[in-house]
Amino acid sequence: MLIDFYTGLTIVILLIFLGFFLSKIKIINDGSANFLSNFILTVALPVAFFMSFPNEFNTQDLKLFLWGISGSIIVLTILILLSQVIFSKKIVKKDNHEYKFAFAFNNTSFIGYPLVSTAFGADGLVVYAGFMLPWVITLFTYGVSLFKKDYNWIDTLKALTNPNVIGIILGAFVFIMGFNLPEVADRTLVLIAALTTPLALFCIGFMLSKANIKTLFKRWQVVFVCLLQLIFAPILTFIILKIINAPTIVISVIVLMQMLPTAATLALFNKKFKIKNTESGEIVTLSTLLSALTVPILIFILLNNI
Repeated sequence: MLIDFYTGLTIVILLIFLGFFLSKIKIINDGSANFLSNFILTVALPVAFFMSFPNEFNTQDLKLFLWGISGSIIVLTILILLSQVIFSKKIVKKDNHEYKFAFAFNNTSFIGYPLVSTAFGADGLVVYAGFMLPWVITLFTYGVSLFKKDYNWIDTLKALTNPNVIGIILGAFVFIMGFNLPEVADRTLVLIAALTTPLALFCIGFMLSKANIKTLFKRWQVVFVCLLQLIFAPILTFIILKIINAPTIVISVIVLMQMLPTAATLALFNKKFKIKNTESGEIVTLSTLLSALTVPILIFILLNNI
């Protein structure tokens, strides 16, 4: 598992810094970064969510699928409620939407799928698919509300027609019904989904190029949210799932998801909603770098002692 994690992590870091380099030599600018972020959020990412489900489904998988949904709802609810307290403006002394988002949402879509597929196989993917269903809906409702100041109930209704929510719901439907896509359609969608990770990480590299890397570890709020998200959240998740007596495979998959670095969509949302004075690039980069240390330690402590 660790080999697969470090391989994925190395690729993520290399792509971030390739985006950083492309920004410095003016190949990626504000205009192209805006186009990339919009393309990812409206085309590539919805297809990636649709394709994140396993190809086969049987009735024995239903229990694991429902456990994944239940675990996701419980864990997300608790993390979101905690974020409202931990990252109140009284503590961080500044705009706190980025910290709340970073604490609740991990890089489950970009790193999670290949990691779960390799480490846990078909059963793990069924749990992962269940976990992702409420995760995506929450990301594009609550997650968006953190960035959109005039967010209201109409936006929540609109979220149901968001391409990403449609993608995950259609993916779940096709998965449960046992439909098989034609080979041409399947291979086409695989190629589109594959664009998500590199393009998103290029955008992060672009945003990082606008930040002062020398001060990366000097901003205590950034370090604080990264450490809390990488260490406290997975430990809390482990305790919660043990209390509700979740199956071992469910604990393993969901705890592993909470060990992953902050979701790259943090930077994409900041770009989409034109948030100024953002620290999203620093948070995603630092979280990704620190996870190289925290993940193996937590795997040894938590997953090897279930």
